[in-house]
Amino acid sequence: MAAAVLAAGEPSDLRGENKYVAVVPDVSGIDRAFHYSVPDALTRDIGIGSIVRVPLRGRKVRGWVTEVFDKADATHLDVELRDIERIVSLGPPEAVVELCRYGSWRYAGPMRSFLLAASPSRIERSRFLPKDDAEQPDRPAVADVASTSASEEALHLAMADAFSKSCSVLRVPPVLPRQAVIEAVLSCARDDNVLILVPEHHDAEVLSERLERASYRVARSPRDWGKAAAGGHVVIGTRNAVWSPMAKVSAILVLDAHAEAYVSERAPTWNASVIAKERALRAHVPCVLVSPCPSLELLAMGDLVCFSRADERSGWPKVEILDRRKDDPRTGLYAEGLASILRDAVVRDPNRSAICVLNRKGRARLLACGSCGELARCEHCGAALAQVVRASAPAQNELVCPRCSARRGAFCASCASLKLKTLRVGVTRAREELAALTGLLVSEVTGTSARQDDQWGITPQVLVGTEAVLHRVQSASVVVFLDFDQELLAPRFRAGEEALALLARAARLVGTRRSGPHGDEPWGKIVVQTRLPDHDVLTAARKGDPGFLNEHEAPARNTLELPPDFALALLSGDGAAALAKEVATRPGCEVLSLGTSRFVLRAKDHASIADALRECAPGDKVRIEVDPIRI
Repeated sequence: MAAAVLAAGEPSDLRGENKYVAVVPDVSGIDRAFHYSVPDALTRDIGIGSIVRVPLRGRKVRGWVTEVFDKADATHLDVELRDIERIVSLGPPEAVVELCRYGSWRYAGPMRSFLLAASPSRIERSRFLPKDDAEQPDRPAVADVASTSASEEALHLAMADAFSKSCSVLRVPPVLPRQAVIEAVLSCARDDNVLILVPEHHDAEVLSERLERASYRVARSPRDWGKAAAGGHVVIGTRNAVWSPMAKVSAILVLDAHAEAYVSERAPTWNASVIAKERALRAHVPCVLVSPCPSLELLAMGDLVCFSRADERSGWPKVEILDRRKDDPRTGLYAEGLASILRDAVVRDPNRSAICVLNRKGRARLLACGSCGELARCEHCGAALAQVVRASAPAQNELVCPRCSARRGAFCASCASLKLKTLRVGVTRAREELAALTGLLVSEVTGTSARQDDQWGITPQVLVGTEAVLHRVQSASVVVFLDFDQELLAPRFRAGEEALALLARAARLVGTRRSGPHGDEPWGKIVVQTRLPDHDVLTAARKGDPGFLNEHEAPARNTLELPPDFALALLSGDGAAALAKEVATRPGCEVLSLGTSRFVLRAKDHASIADALRECAPGDKVRIEVDPIRI
């Protein structure tokens, strides 16, 4: 079927001819296109990507035009088609609609999900779009850019090398300013039509404001959808910005491409870095994936470009290891010299807080009876109970099950003793203990709580929290990981890469290996408490060489038949067993059982998984996670 090449909202010279369209309705549970005829009055304005309102099963629904064809191509339609009602709004251009079609195939999800992400949040009309009539400023050649430091000069040379490839992975030191990376990309691009992805909304706001101050025209996605559609703007945004309606793209940049924020947690679980690479390949423009610690999956997507060994090492801070293998077990969570390290950091740099990271929320995550020694477990599901403090009555503690949310009083179910001892503390208990241990002002931060001192306007000397604390502050004098073995030994095959990403995030807060006022100790450093001091992750961080971890991870991944050498998909839900049984019959696909309702689909490449899932047509009772990040 030949489709007319029409961008959404563009005028057409086909007035008076019988036109037909395929429309994907914006209705949950319907994953197919329906055909409609186009009234002559709407023929001029309709195009692929247009958002229209159509009749469907006795009601009016909106949908997206995914195909436009004329009477000669509609001979297979032997029924009389109903007319579309009206055009509601501009939608994604044809290139983005086709990209949505690719995403639907690649991640085994309904096309509606991707079209929603690519559509404006409000009605957009072509006559209201801004005009791109401003002249593009001349960009200096990379060799003519005046660098203020050796690291910036190395960055521009590396970026020029990255632009010579269709898709590249640029490994940068973690302390390198992201603004410098963006400026290097803009100096290499032909014009301002550059798409920039960042992992967090705060990053998008800060970086776009800096670009505007530098006289760049910026469109923030999704707020400035119309500006992005008009062209001539640097488009910056988070994950969904990869579907930006740019008719012309000169380059795509993904900052911190290793971040899990680029993966949609809602099914279909698509990855923005993968979509960005596909969009760049279709537009024949360079795609640069920037990361201080690229994963093996990222490295498989493009050619590695990195700085010299000396430049990269200088961009990592000092990493101090507190080896706890010979510590007295009665010392608990805190090494002997930890209190001195925190006090010294507060004295040396009083304008920045010291940070302690413990990825366990609550007061206590594992409890045992002080009388009989029984673990505190849930009577319903058997999971370990965690201790929480009621906000309404802080003096009354209770136990809660993190798996089924069951609650009970803080007592032993075996002997009814009220004496419970903590085997694994959470951040709430850690805050209390650190305050008593150091005598400093300590505040708690988690992903769901704000700093307790915010309401009083007090700057805490020490912040303790989950890894969310690394995203709540801009700078720190020292970052201490209280239980890093929890990250290194996590039951996930990406545990090492995720642990190194935490260290890279901390490195961005503490800065480089610069000396203090007397040239003795670095101002900022990372401190790791561990019983695995020679782990590959810690060795890579101490050397400032993320490639060291990749070299040791790659052979193990290949032996275990894990990504990037193999592709995975996780099937879960009531209908997972039936789908897994059907998929197992497809060539090149292997199914591994994780229980009665969870299955792992493994194949040599992603195309085999995508084709198998399309042929098997999964039902509504199955959740499909292609390239799962938590397995």
